[in-house]
Amino acid sequence: MARIGIVFGLVLFGLTIVGLSVTTQKSYTQFVPMMFGIPLLFCGVVSLNPHRRGDAVFAAMILAGVGMAIGLVRTIVLAVPWLTGGEVNELSLELVAGMTAVCCLFVIIAERWRRRRKAEKVRVEKARRQAAAQPSSPLAVNPAIVDPVTPAPSDSENPYQTPAMLNETSRTPTPTIDDPTK
Repeated sequence: MARIGIVFGLVLFGLTIVGLSVTTQKSYTQFVPMMFGIPLLFCGVVSLNPHRRGDAVFAAMILAGVGMAIGLVRTIVLAVPWLTGGEVNELSLELVAGMTAVCCLFVIIAERWRRRRKAEKVRVEKARRQAAAQPSSPLAVNPAIVDPVTPAPSDSENPYQTPAMLNETSRTPTPTIDDPTK
């Protein structure tokens, strides 16, 4: 989902670039897709971190929803005079309608991803609870409790010693003190 957020941010940014390069006549509505594309791109980059993915996708979805609502209102405001034969900057109308469509598509994709992720979490948690509640046999040990460390052999602390060395070390020689008077 992170890459999808990045792609949609770049698409909105590209929509503004195309709108600016097509004509020399500028209006503030040509910059609106870029105003939503840059934060959407940022949320996509933040969601590359797995620990922040859910929050970043949710923030991007809210941002795209706001962009969709603003774009829809602006499209209606521009479309009414255009339909009645009034003078309207058609490029601005097309850019805002395109932004609305891109934001709507992102909201749909992000919500489907969020629901699928939530269902997967519920399924995994349910399977975990069932596995913990019902052991496979009465003598089964819970694998989460088993100590993964294997103890060292009790006969020798050094496994690389040969049996002859082990026998020699078991007989501890008594230290002798040299008597200087002799």
